[in-house]
Amino acid sequence: MKKYSIIALCVVVIIGISSIFAVKYINNKDESENNYPLTTQQKMAIKNAKTSKKDLTNTEIDTFTIGQGKQLLDQYLIKHDLNYKVGSKKYINFLADISENRKYQNSPEFTIIDAYATVYLSELQKAEPYSLSSI
Repeated sequence: MKKYSIIALCVVVIIGISSIFAVKYINNKDESENNYPLTTQQKMAIKNAKTSKKDLTNTEIDTFTIGQGKQLLDQYLIKHDLNYKVGSKKYINFLADISENRKYQNSPEFTIIDAYATVYLSELQKAEPYSLSSI
């Protein structure tokens, strides 16, 4: 009888731990969106810039974080079915192309994404000085 109680207790503990890991995994999956939400003012600044066909002002740009730039990039990649893995050649080439491609230059979102891209590529260059030249 004692043997069955120990087995039942072990099963309950395993199920409990599995549930905790499952919840943690689900919460981490949406981490970037939860950590860097755009404020109402930031959303309005983007909307107004699009409507007026002008870029964001320097003051407006300064209200965004690099994390928000990454979030906007992730949303763009998902929306356009671009499955670039962070760190892959396609991802790095895409980031490098942002500041040079006229298609992106008139988009307020890409003004913010470009800031993220610049930081990402700069940090990559520091970590692997010859990696960008070989792409």
